[in-house]
Amino acid sequence: MKNEIVRTLLAFALGLAILAYLFSSMGIGNITTSLARVKDHLDYFFLAGMFYFLGEVLGAYALKTAIGGRMRLRQVLPSHMCGMLYSAVTPGRVGYYYAAFSIAKKTGGSRSKNIGTLTLLQGLNFAAKVIACIISVVYFSRLFINPESTSYFIMASLIPALFIILIILVFYTSMPNRVVAGIPVAKRFLAPIVLMQESRKEMNARKIATIIAINVLGWFVVGAQWFFLTQSMGLPLTYWDAFMLQPLLSAVMFFPLTPSGLGITEGGSALLFTLILSGMPAVEARAAGVTFILLARLNSALVDAFGLIDMKIHGRGLA
Repeated sequence: MKNEIVRTLLAFALGLAILAYLFSSMGIGNITTSLARVKDHLDYFFLAGMFYFLGEVLGAYALKTAIGGRMRLRQVLPSHMCGMLYSAVTPGRVGYYYAAFSIAKKTGGSRSKNIGTLTLLQGLNFAAKVIACIISVVYFSRLFINPESTSYFIMASLIPALFIILIILVFYTSMPNRVVAGIPVAKRFLAPIVLMQESRKEMNARKIATIIAINVLGWFVVGAQWFFLTQSMGLPLTYWDAFMLQPLLSAVMFFPLTPSGLGITEGGSALLFTLILSGMPAVEARAAGVTFILLARLNSALVDAFGLIDMKIHGRGLA
């Protein structure tokens, strides 16, 4: 437990150091100018929060579908939201597993079984995200490659599909188990893999298809959140720009070096905004990219903070 706290603090320190470098490289004045625009468009900021909440309802429904049983959505939603709040402050977003413990306490069910179900759910989410990322990369490729290069770019973008193949192998074969068991440093991943495989056996194709459909619908909803955040900043971006940004940048948030990709995601956003806001001075575009992710984090955290009600009622004894 103590080692875990130390690792988290070090991860936070690294993320804050990266943020400090970004702030200094593009000027704190440009960041504050971007933030100042929001106070004139708070209606868009609150509208973004409403769409994020709708996305959380969809996420909770996907979780309810995966777990099965007779839990009602109003019971699952606080667990999901508190898990999302924890995930925002943990490397690799592993804090979401709080939801597994919370739901186990509410139902008297097995924690380990819920962990397996959540791992399976995250695997399906990741598969959908990889596909979404490929689509997004192709969409934005028009900004920095010529039409003749598109076919090559599409082929290069298919490399992430290997991750989907890996997920399928984990779901339906025992080959990853043998590989992981044979590598001493990787053995600690064997237990989650086994739990995920057991959970998959309890899910039929209809359930999996439903979860994937919810993920796709959630992409459209969270895309709306991100669009209204860009509008709150007065940025000349379309809904489809925000829609395509969402999978690319949210995927970086799973990078395990810092809590929810802190600093790393902001850096990636700065790079992307430089490309898509080519009519704006580069330093201002980069500042807008950093500010945008900070606003997205704040907007989401304000909504997920309602999940703390779940911690207050059900949090005792979860550790």
